[in-house]
Amino acid sequence: MLKKIIVIFSLTLSITVFAAQKGCAVKPNYDIVINKDNIQIVNKSNDLSIKNDGKVILNKKTISASPQLRKNLNEFQKSLRSQLPQLEQQSLDLLLEVKVAFDLAITRKLSDDRELHGELNKLYKRLVKLLHRSIITENGTTKFYYQNFNKLKKDGQDIGERIFYNVVGGSILEFNFFKNFGAIKDISKNEWKAQKPKLKAFDSHICSVITDIDKQYQQILTELSQSTDK
Repeated sequence: MLKKIIVIFSLTLSITVFAAQKGCAVKPNYDIVINKDNIQIVNKSNDLSIKNDGKVILNKKTISASPQLRKNLNEFQKSLRSQLPQLEQQSLDLLLEVKVAFDLAITRKLSDDRELHGELNKLYKRLVKLLHRSIITENGTTKFYYQNFNKLKKDGQDIGERIFYNVVGGSILEFNFFKNFGAIKDISKNEWKAQKPKLKAFDSHICSVITDIDKQYQQILTELSQSTDK
């Protein structure tokens, strides 16, 4: 069982790169709920609802929006409805793509190691579940949870480390690990090298999406505040 360790840990490090990283200057501090009738963005300071019929409610107060503000709100709403579900699907696609790449590499190097493939599949499912704690679409409603999103990478690495130590703990007496050590090193090194540019590019994409959403949101709050002051 020890022969699983390096590949599993490499996969974990690879597929958690897509999470919010320290390189992105923007850290969202609000939850978002999107359904067919309404978008709600809420944190400790503000509770903003944008209705499809044009009604806007900020902190339980209906705002009379100017034509320009109404136009900006409509653009913001369309952007959220497009960007967040897409980001979720793109993240899921990337997780699966990297998982499949490691599976294929294991098959090439170590043949049909069912136990190792099983561990990788278990890790993949746990990371999908972890992603869905941050962003998930169910029954036509998309939900984004900022606190889970901001610690997604750390939580993903914690899952990998727990699997790592569980494998070590149950494998101290199994010495056939060393027989396949070279093949496992090749898988880890080569697949990480192959996947890294794609993962880095996706990390930049996530930062771009989150930055764009935050910029629009902050601008909307400013314009709403100006409207209420008049």
